[in-house]
Amino acid sequence: MSDARQSRFNIPDVFWQALRSIGLEPAAVLRQARLPVTLNLHERRDRRQVSTEEFFRLWEAIATLNPDPAAAIQMVTQLDSATLPPASFVAFIARDFRDGLHRLARFKQLCTLERVGVTEAGNTCTITVDWLRTQAPPPTLLIDAAFATFVELGRRGSGVHILPLSIELARPESGHDGLADFFGCAVRFGAERNALVFDAADLSRPFPSHNPELLEMLNPALTAALAEA
Repeated sequence: MSDARQSRFNIPDVFWQALRSIGLEPAAVLRQARLPVTLNLHERRDRRQVSTEEFFRLWEAIATLNPDPAAAIQMVTQLDSATLPPASFVAFIARDFRDGLHRLARFKQLCTLERVGVTEAGNTCTITVDWLRTQAPPPTLLIDAAFATFVELGRRGSGVHILPLSIELARPESGHDGLADFFGCAVRFGAERNALVFDAADLSRPFPSHNPELLEMLNPALTAALAEA
């Protein structure tokens, strides 16, 4: 695969569905982001690929058109897990929260150019996300959406209202309490990095929806796609 291909990716259909869940039309967001308004159309798949920086522009456009600081959390929590692309869906049918996190981290790059770090040390597990092929800082809403995705994975998969131990955010404090309300933990602003910290004990919580037969079907195809990418 050429370097040009590796630096671009297809936006999953679920992203456009999530926009509508917060009252935004994809065409309006694309115009605000200065991107082709046909980008989300099925019949124009050759034009659906974007770079990381263009993807950042989409999230900045969302923040402009919907100034609610909790918009990203709403986008994540209102999604139906069954509509997720296979690279994300496999995490919800994993054996437990730990298995789900590692599957999500492994296959996430099939959806967007990001590297998810899952690091266990002692009694904690720290999640970090690095967006590839760009030097620009990730938009605030994109960070919120990413961290909300990991929390929703644990809550939906286990059926338990899992609470992280803490969140570290590099941005200044906004005065909005929505993050603390959703995550249910301390939020430290002005940190050196963006990180989400779980109690390692929560990672062993089993997922009642675990489906080993479906995982056995999906895993080879996802692994092959990842190797190609």
